[in-house]
Amino acid sequence: MRPVLPPASPSATRPPLTRRQLKRRRRRTQHTIHLAIVACLTTASTVVAIVTGLAVDASDVRAAAEPAVTDTSQTPAPEATISMPAAVEPAAPIVRSTVIAADGTPTGSVTGGTVVTVTGTDLAAVAGASFGDNPATVLSATADTVTLQAPAATGLGTGPVPVTLVDAAGAPVTVAAADGSSASAATAALTEAIEPTADAAITVPGAAPVASAAPELTFTYVPDPRVTVQIDYVLAHWQDYNTAAYGVIAGNDCVNFASQSLIARGWTMDADWSFGSGQYSAAWASSTAFAAYLAAHPERATALTDTQRAEVKVGDIVQFDWDGSGDRDHTGIVTRVQDTATGTEIYYAGHTNNTDYRSVDESLALSGGSVSYWSVR
Repeated sequence: MRPVLPPASPSATRPPLTRRQLKRRRRRTQHTIHLAIVACLTTASTVVAIVTGLAVDASDVRAAAEPAVTDTSQTPAPEATISMPAAVEPAAPIVRSTVIAADGTPTGSVTGGTVVTVTGTDLAAVAGASFGDNPATVLSATADTVTLQAPAATGLGTGPVPVTLVDAAGAPVTVAAADGSSASAATAALTEAIEPTADAAITVPGAAPVASAAPELTFTYVPDPRVTVQIDYVLAHWQDYNTAAYGVIAGNDCVNFASQSLIARGWTMDADWSFGSGQYSAAWASSTAFAAYLAAHPERATALTDTQRAEVKVGDIVQFDWDGSGDRDHTGIVTRVQDTATGTEIYYAGHTNNTDYRSVDESLALSGGSVSYWSVR
């Protein structure tokens, strides 16, 4: 019996493929591999560019799909960053109070010397002050308080004057407004309201008000009660001599009268300057001896030359040297100081040549010689 052979495979009976069919089959195979690779790489979230028509080796695909490993051992450490400290501007001093004297008011004598304080923040930077046009003495300046000594008023004039504080550079110290804002801030806000910048929003009615303007520091000069009593006495007795109390030195009563005015002002007698029982000390009766006494007592008076007229005030002492000998020949009491376009005019009262408001310049023009002064405390 002849053995039965298995049926031939279909491909054994197929005719051979043409070249075109082989090329088409190769393209389909490559396309299938391409799609499989793309699917695999997409799942691994790795993007690999594959050029169609190139054969892809599986090892190449794995190498491309695996993430690159960086060798950190060869990576240099970043250089340290150097940070420069920010420049710190010194705090600006700000005054937050009015000028206050010991009695709680912003007032003081026209003769100067009143001690006042102002409070605020960062006031240790305050280096100077002025009352009107006259420089004041800064007694102390701490972080929150500045203590000042007021100068004499110009011409012993009464009334309010502006008080200005400055720092070491001469810049005025800011004075805070009633609402706590500074003068500069208030000015800036007002300027912005009038001329807003291009980027600034226009404020509609009902918006927050502009900061109130900062108040001006002021100090009010009032008459010195001591000087008031002194000048009242002088004007009462410049020709009506008070002989019942002090007698009279015939022909040379000028220093006797000046001494009487200083007693009225509040001075007290001492061993070198006195009157009693009809006896006068040399300093009480002689212009030259009186000048020597004042020079020996700077706590009572300070010498001024005629070039220092701007410092002379009502109640001071004026002395003349008619013949230029160096001795003092006449003594008077300053009753008026007046600033004019040509300079300071000084007027005085006195005995012997009885007068209440005589011009110093007029006396010099008539008698010649020189003049000097004593600034009385």
